[in-house]
Amino acid sequence: MVRNIVIVLILAVIAVPSWQIGTIKIQKNSIKQLLEEQANSIKKYEVDFVKDRLKGKLQEMKLPTEFKLDSKEQWKIKITYNYTAAASVFGHTYYQANEQIVAETEEGSFDAGKSSKPQQ
Repeated sequence: MVRNIVIVLILAVIAVPSWQIGTIKIQKNSIKQLLEEQANSIKKYEVDFVKDRLKGKLQEMKLPTEFKLDSKEQWKIKITYNYTAAASVFGHTYYQANEQIVAETEEGSFDAGKSSKPQQ
Protein backbone atom coordinates (compact mmCIF):
# COMPACT_ATOMS: atom_id res chain seq x y z
CA MET A 1 0.00 0.00 0.00
CA VAL A 2 2.81 2.40 0.87
CA ARG A 3 4.48 1.47 -2.39
CA ASN A 4 1.34 2.42 -4.33
CA ILE A 5 1.13 5.77 -2.56
CA VAL A 6 4.78 6.49 -3.38
CA ILE A 7 4.22 5.58 -7.04
CA VAL A 8 1.19 7.87 -7.25
CA LEU A 9 3.14 10.72 -5.64
CA ILE A 10 6.04 10.24 -8.06
CA LEU A 11 3.63 10.30 -11.00
CA ALA A 12 1.89 13.41 -9.69
CA VAL A 13 5.10 15.28 -8.91
CA ILE A 14 7.39 14.24 -11.78
CA ALA A 15 5.67 12.47 -14.66
CA VAL A 16 2.53 14.60 -15.11
CA PRO A 17 4.32 17.98 -15.02
CA SER A 18 7.00 16.74 -17.39
CA TRP A 19 4.37 15.45 -19.80
CA GLN A 20 2.37 18.70 -19.64
CA ILE A 21 5.41 20.94 -20.17
CA GLY A 22 6.61 18.76 -23.04
CA THR A 23 3.19 18.92 -24.67
CA ILE A 24 3.16 22.73 -24.42
CA LYS A 25 6.62 23.02 -25.97
CA ILE A 26 5.76 20.64 -28.81
CA GLN A 27 2.53 22.50 -29.49
CA LYS A 28 4.37 25.84 -29.53
CA ASN A 29 6.86 24.51 -32.08
CA SER A 30 4.10 23.07 -34.26
CA ILE A 31 2.27 26.42 -34.22
CA LYS A 32 5.47 28.20 -35.21
CA GLN A 33 5.92 25.78 -38.11
CA LEU A 34 2.26 26.16 -39.12
CA LEU A 35 2.55 29.96 -39.20
CA GLU A 36 5.72 29.76 -41.29
CA GLU A 37 4.03 27.41 -43.77
CA GLN A 38 1.02 29.67 -44.08
CA ALA A 39 3.18 32.80 -44.46
CA ASN A 40 5.09 31.14 -47.28
CA SER A 41 1.92 29.85 -48.93
CA ILE A 42 1.06 33.45 -49.91
CA LYS A 43 3.28 32.82 -52.95
CA LYS A 44 0.64 30.38 -54.22
CA TYR A 45 -2.65 31.60 -52.74
CA GLU A 46 -4.51 34.83 -52.00
CA VAL A 47 -4.53 36.47 -48.56
CA ASP A 48 -8.17 35.55 -47.83
CA PHE A 49 -7.50 31.89 -48.60
CA VAL A 50 -4.46 31.90 -46.27
CA LYS A 51 -6.55 33.50 -43.48
CA ASP A 52 -9.33 30.94 -43.80
CA ARG A 53 -6.89 28.06 -43.99
CA LEU A 54 -4.98 29.21 -40.89
CA LYS A 55 -8.22 29.65 -38.92
CA GLY A 56 -9.25 26.13 -39.88
CA LYS A 57 -5.91 24.66 -38.81
CA LEU A 58 -6.04 26.49 -35.46
CA GLN A 59 -9.60 25.24 -34.88
CA GLU A 60 -8.44 21.69 -35.57
CA MET A 61 -5.79 22.14 -32.88
CA LYS A 62 -8.50 23.52 -30.53
CA LEU A 63 -6.67 26.83 -30.13
CA PRO A 64 -7.92 30.43 -30.27
CA THR A 65 -8.23 31.61 -33.87
CA GLU A 66 -7.30 35.25 -33.30
CA PHE A 67 -4.19 36.31 -35.19
CA LYS A 68 -2.94 39.41 -36.97
CA LEU A 69 -2.05 39.24 -40.64
CA ASP A 70 -0.21 42.20 -42.18
CA SER A 71 0.28 42.35 -45.91
CA LYS A 72 3.60 44.05 -46.62
CA GLU A 73 3.78 43.63 -50.37
CA GLN A 74 1.99 41.54 -52.96
CA TRP A 75 3.91 38.35 -52.14
CA LYS A 76 4.89 39.04 -48.52
CA ILE A 77 2.86 38.82 -45.33
CA LYS A 78 3.55 38.82 -41.60
CA ILE A 79 1.46 36.69 -39.24
CA THR A 80 1.43 37.41 -35.50
CA TYR A 81 -0.15 34.95 -33.07
CA ASN A 82 -0.34 35.17 -29.27
CA TYR A 83 0.18 31.70 -27.82
CA THR A 84 -0.83 31.11 -24.22
CA ALA A 85 -0.83 27.84 -22.34
CA ALA A 86 -0.54 26.72 -18.74
CA ALA A 87 0.27 23.49 -16.96
CA SER A 88 -1.18 22.74 -13.55
CA VAL A 89 -1.54 19.94 -11.03
CA PHE A 90 -4.19 19.90 -8.30
CA GLY A 91 -5.20 23.46 -9.16
CA HIS A 92 -1.66 24.81 -8.84
CA THR A 93 -0.22 26.37 -12.01
CA TYR A 94 3.50 25.70 -12.18
CA TYR A 95 4.28 26.56 -15.82
CA GLN A 96 2.89 29.22 -18.13
CA ALA A 97 3.78 30.04 -21.71
CA ASN A 98 2.76 33.46 -23.01
CA GLU A 99 4.57 34.08 -26.24
CA GLN A 100 4.00 36.12 -29.35
CA ILE A 101 4.90 34.01 -32.37
CA VAL A 102 5.71 35.90 -35.58
CA ALA A 103 6.18 34.41 -39.04
CA GLU A 104 7.04 36.29 -42.21
CA THR A 105 7.20 35.23 -45.81
CA GLU A 106 10.73 34.12 -46.54
CA GLU A 107 12.56 35.02 -49.70
CA GLY A 108 13.88 32.12 -51.69
CA SER A 109 14.48 30.69 -55.11
CA PHE A 110 10.78 29.96 -55.70
CA ASP A 111 9.48 33.51 -55.19
CA ALA A 112 7.22 34.80 -57.94
CA GLY A 113 9.01 37.24 -60.20
CA LYS A 114 12.40 36.73 -58.55
CA SER A 115 15.55 35.24 -60.00
CA SER A 116 16.48 31.71 -59.01
CA LYS A 117 19.93 32.64 -57.69
CA PRO A 118 20.63 31.26 -54.22
CA GLN A 119 21.03 33.78 -51.43
CA GLN A 120 24.28 34.02 -49.57
